[in-house]
This record gives sequence, C-alpha cells and structure tokens, in this order.
Amino acid sequence: MTASTPDDTAAQQGSAQAVEDPEAVLRTLAASVALLPQSPRQEGDPEMPEGAIALPVIEQDGRQFIPVFTSEDALQAAGADLDSALRIPIAELAASWPSDDLWLAVNPSSEQGLALPPDLVRALPVFAGAGGVSMGGAGDAGTAPTGSDQPPP
Repeated sequence: MTASTPDDTAAQQGSAQAVEDPEAVLRTLAASVALLPQSPRQEGDPEMPEGAIALPVIEQDGRQFIPVFTSEDALQAAGADLDSALRIPIAELAASWPSDDLWLAVNPSSEQGLALPPDLVRALPVFAGAGGVSMGGAGDAGTAPTGSDQPPP
C-alpha cells in the first residue's frame, strides 16, 4: 500500500472483528489512508485557507458523523464522487479532530461500517505508531450510520 491510495484492508476488518479484537482493528484503521468526500465548490463559496479541508457531516439519530471510506468502491457505493474526494491518512485526520460532538463513520452504510466516538478518534494517531497499545477506557466503537442520511451526490 502507498500513502496515496485508500486502504481496503481497513474495510475488511469490519465491525464484527471490532468486537473480537478492537485494538487490531484500530491499529489497521489508524495506519490506513481513506477517502474523504467533498462537495463541489459552488460559486460564491468563501475561499478555504491553504491546507484547510472541508469536512462533510452526516447526521443520524441526533448524532453527527464525518464519513470516510477505505476504498473507492465503498465511496462510490455510497453515492459520493470519486473525482472530488480527498485522500487522507486517517491518523492525520484524527490528529486534528475538530469537535467533541463529531464521530467518525468509516464506510457508512456498508456491512463493514464502523462508528468511532470522538475520544477514540483522537486516540487513533497513537494506534498508528504503536503495535501494543491498550485501549484502556477509550470509547466504544459502534455501528456506522446507514446511508439514509447520506448527502446527495
């Protein structure tokens, strides 16, 4: 795997394995590159500062999620545009997680979907750099939101 391509291995770990070995799933996820969907810029949209990225937000059951995808197929299956998606290391995204109110939805609306609470998202950079990290009370991973709240393509 190169740093510029999504990592389908993270998708293959799935939420079922998260129950069996959550630390292995988090290590794999933290070391992967994901696709972050982007909305096309509209006329009149303010310029983004250099290096800044727009974070899409979906909502389900009163909870807000930032969706990421670990493969091009998963992104396209959710109806997002591959050409406008950004490739970003998940640990890098997690290192500057913007809010305690936002969860991370990995491959939302898929069978391998996984939802991570903000405290666990912020811990992902540690998992990316260590093989034997213990979760020690970090938040529980959940099931990713379904596609019913996906923004239109």
